[in-house]
Amino acid sequence: MDASVIRVLEPEVAKRIAAGEVIDRPAAALRELLDNALDSGARSIAVEMDGGGADRLRVVDDGSGMGEADLALSVLPHATSKIRELDDLLSLSTLGFRGEALSSIAAVARLEIVSAVRDDAAWRLESEPGGRASIVPSKGSRGTAVTVRDLFASFPARKKFLKRPAAEAAACRAVLVDKAMAFPEVAFRLSSAAKPLLVLRPSGLVERTLAASAPDQPPEFFRELSASGTGFKARIVAGLPEVYRPDRRGVQVFVNGRRVQEYGIAQALEYSYRGALPGGAWPFAYAFVDVDPEFADFNIHPAKKEVRLKNIDEIRSGLIRAVRDYLGNRDRMASPLAALRSPGSGPAYGSELPGLEAAVLTGGPGYAEARERPYIGGIADRSSWPAMAEAAAKAREAPRRYGREAEGSEAEGREAASPRGDGFRYLGRALGVFLAFEQGDELVLLDQHAAHERYLYDEIMAGRAVSQELLVPVVFEPESDAEDAYIAASVPALAAAGFRLVREGRSWMLEAAPAMMPEAMTGAVFELLRSRPDPSELLRETAAQAACKAAIKDGDELDETGAVALIEAALRLPEPRCPHGRPIWHRMSREDLFRAVRRIV
Repeated sequence: MDASVIRVLEPEVAKRIAAGEVIDRPAAALRELLDNALDSGARSIAVEMDGGGADRLRVVDDGSGMGEADLALSVLPHATSKIRELDDLLSLSTLGFRGEALSSIAAVARLEIVSAVRDDAAWRLESEPGGRASIVPSKGSRGTAVTVRDLFASFPARKKFLKRPAAEAAACRAVLVDKAMAFPEVAFRLSSAAKPLLVLRPSGLVERTLAASAPDQPPEFFRELSASGTGFKARIVAGLPEVYRPDRRGVQVFVNGRRVQEYGIAQALEYSYRGALPGGAWPFAYAFVDVDPEFADFNIHPAKKEVRLKNIDEIRSGLIRAVRDYLGNRDRMASPLAALRSPGSGPAYGSELPGLEAAVLTGGPGYAEARERPYIGGIADRSSWPAMAEAAAKAREAPRRYGREAEGSEAEGREAASPRGDGFRYLGRALGVFLAFEQGDELVLLDQHAAHERYLYDEIMAGRAVSQELLVPVVFEPESDAEDAYIAASVPALAAAGFRLVREGRSWMLEAAPAMMPEAMTGAVFELLRSRPDPSELLRETAAQAACKAAIKDGDELDETGAVALIEAALRLPEPRCPHGRPIWHRMSREDLFRAVRRIV
């Protein structure tokens, strides 16, 4: 008979291996201790550390504390006050619940716990790895103070993987910040080598979020929003489009007080800002979601960094709706030029305009009436738009000229003519991209592609896009049944954007597309379908792509009539950003230009 190669590990060996799965660095120990402190009802938590937490980590709270009997049980494996039986896992409302935190820490470090349920009635527990814990009376206030020393000193295989103290300290700080953001009503203090690193006083959610995670951002650019639905309530700290990051670090998700890696909710937050931010930018958006315990399962990750949610679709929809509604209302109530002004630069253009002229620029009350007037101040009526569209079509067919010699001669001719629109004076083209014009006391550079793209996008979304039969239908073969089903479900949304798809056996045929699009680009709609955007956003995505393909390009030359018509149409746009979030123009006041050349006004 072959000798057995499988062995049952000795209890102490198994205990240390299990401890290493839960406590792999000082930050992991801190995370567990903070969970316990918050579960105890603490209103103030202080954290001290030396050597990045590996030499010493101390957490002091003013929570409910423990008596002698509870203190003795607290360091035993799977000892917990959070659950009694298996079904309790379905109704958990606490941060900790498995009962392995203190036991795991005690297995790999020297541990001291001083705890009291009332002032001057404390007990002190001391233990070392592999030894028995001792408990003696002590002095102390109500609450608990846990001190962890010499982490992994008797576990060299784990200790050699610790990083330098500064890196471990940074990880500890990140853990504390995550906890502090989800509990703004609790005071937190962090110090290292007796030097304070972070002090957070009790505050509102927006104030706490910025103080903990984005202290360099101006509070006036953030708002607290709310959402709710079946089995959940959410609070959202949403940054305005004026502030954004070049990465996703400003998009964070908290579920029931825990920072979690929940891709679906994070994606919903990013999705909410599409069309409001420039390409390559991500928002500041923090979602704090409280989910009924029966809809959430945290028992799928040792560190509780992940969660399984039964009502994820409803949560996503609620968050998207809350952010989109806020951004949409803000755009309607605020001047579309306000976003182009830096804070403190004075009133936004249109803020002092009277009556219907202000209504046109802001999209506020009276906007619908104003659009039907022949002209309001510097805003031309719709009769000029066909001329702009015709000029744009000619520009697409014209050869693109970038030479400086051609630019110079044309610029001289335009300067002599100085054509005027209603309320502005057109100056000419600049750098093959911009249309330059004066308006009042400002010089404006209009991005011709972005402006035309936004105009066409609005036409599509308003249902005014004209569909045109293709001479040669575009044929597309789905790669899977799922892709075929997605296209079938997308047919109504595509029809609203001017695209007509019909099934032909296993293939799909694009028979009609928006007349504004160059025919050679109509097949690009299938590229979009292959990426499978969220069905609720398919129309917007399709309209944005069609508008981008159809709009005049950088280097396309508009004659003066077309340029003036495009400027007039751009000034009437209720949202001066392209569908991808880029501003369509840049404005410079006389004072701005004088300061740039250091001229005294």
